[in-house]
Amino acid sequence: MHQTCQNCGWSAVWPSGRIGGPVTTARPITLALLGTGSRGHTFSSFAQRYPDRARVVAVADPRVDRRDALADQLGVAADKRFDDWRDLAAQARLADAVIVTTPDREHVGPACRFAELGYHVLLEKPIAPTRAGCNEVIDAVEKAGVILAVCHVMRYTAYTDRVKTILAAGRLGQLVGVEHLEPVGWWHFAHSFVRGNWRSSDQAGPSILTKCCHDLDWLRYIVGRPALRVSSRGGLHHFNADSRPAGAADRCLDCAVEPDCPYSAPRLYLGCLGDPERERWPLSVVTTDLTEQGVRRALRDGQYGRCVYACDNDVADHQV
Repeated sequence: MHQTCQNCGWSAVWPSGRIGGPVTTARPITLALLGTGSRGHTFSSFAQRYPDRARVVAVADPRVDRRDALADQLGVAADKRFDDWRDLAAQARLADAVIVTTPDREHVGPACRFAELGYHVLLEKPIAPTRAGCNEVIDAVEKAGVILAVCHVMRYTAYTDRVKTILAAGRLGQLVGVEHLEPVGWWHFAHSFVRGNWRSSDQAGPSILTKCCHDLDWLRYIVGRPALRVSSRGGLHHFNADSRPAGAADRCLDCAVEPDCPYSAPRLYLGCLGDPERERWPLSVVTTDLTEQGVRRALRDGQYGRCVYACDNDVADHQV
């Protein structure tokens, strides 16, 4: 069943029969954080804003610079910082719950292991890229009797609550169909699904899962009944070599057509400097050196400086 923890504000799936009501505690919930990327920063910021309700006490990430920068902000002790989540799991239990923000294809292992160790689990979406992986996590959580919350955050907005209330009351009549658009945005798609970490089906998953699982979950939630059939079609239509402009270079910094290209990496990422929100995302994904020199270095050497028509992306850029 769904309940909301009054102490931390999470809505979660509670194992049937295990917990009869909201959990309350006189002390802050302690958290172990796996992954210090964009999602790790976002979810751990709750502990920074509400230190009387939650506290991050351990962090794991192989990228030492990013891990230590966030751990310093969170006040995590030096001996509670780990290169690998397995090293953290090998310790005596350090926290009440674990926040899993590892890459999509690395969700199942830590989610299952920490559930076995008795940690409650806040898991970044999707649960896993495969049905078998999803079932493995669910089985582990049910067997351990711990709380699992998946970060389908769209469920918990005031807008969603209002839409669901209106539909459930029948104020719009009988629901027979839904038209729903996921407006990813041209620059966001290029950032995340062409140059970025979700560009590859093998490394992450198809874009309809990695991006649109929020939407699919939201539709299932507001409609209130499961789909009987699901079909989809699409493909990689634009971000490929066939669409590459004449004279384009492999990197934007070397490109003669970059000044007129809507996907110019220098214009996108250098334009984030000085804007705290845009420095937090998307720029912090590109580099931790938030200076012009640092950004240019990242665009020269890293994946985010590549031409969008010369990347190793294979996920669909149009799908219905």
